[in-house]
Amino acid sequence: MKQKGFTLVEVLVVTAIGGVLMTGLLLSIHNVLWGTNRSNNQVVALADVNYAALRLKKDLMMTQNTNLTDNVSQGSVVLSWIDYTGFTSENQSGSHSSSYTLSGTELQRDYDGTVSIVGRNITSIGFTQNGRAIDVVITATGAGVPERSKTLKFSAYIRAEEIP
Repeated sequence: MKQKGFTLVEVLVVTAIGGVLMTGLLLSIHNVLWGTNRSNNQVVALADVNYAALRLKKDLMMTQNTNLTDNVSQGSVVLSWIDYTGFTSENQSGSHSSSYTLSGTELQRDYDGTVSIVGRNITSIGFTQNGRAIDVVITATGAGVPERSKTLKFSAYIRAEEIP
């Protein structure tokens, strides 16, 4: 009479092969999730830097005066300008100003007394003026493990004091 079933060796071989396959599958899933988290952090940092730079560039293109000292890097800046086309009943002179300061990890913009946040996860910012050129360096770090940083460097030229 023939017995039905598996031998101990067959069960051990199948268990070993199953264990190897499961380990490979779990490692693959772990790497996908870890890689996605790392990529998300990098995307968040890049988006924060780009959004802050966009807002800054718009103000820098209008700027006629700053509080910066030539060739001295500062962590905040005050920009001012006159809008010759935009005189309003509230602002007869057309004068405007904006300042940028880093508060914790938030880059804050104060435009004519109205404060808004133009960047989050910003870890450092530096402004340097050389003549009419202003160099800006912004670094943002995405939250999570591992942290990913993105640094953006750009320059802008301030406008002339008066319309020729």
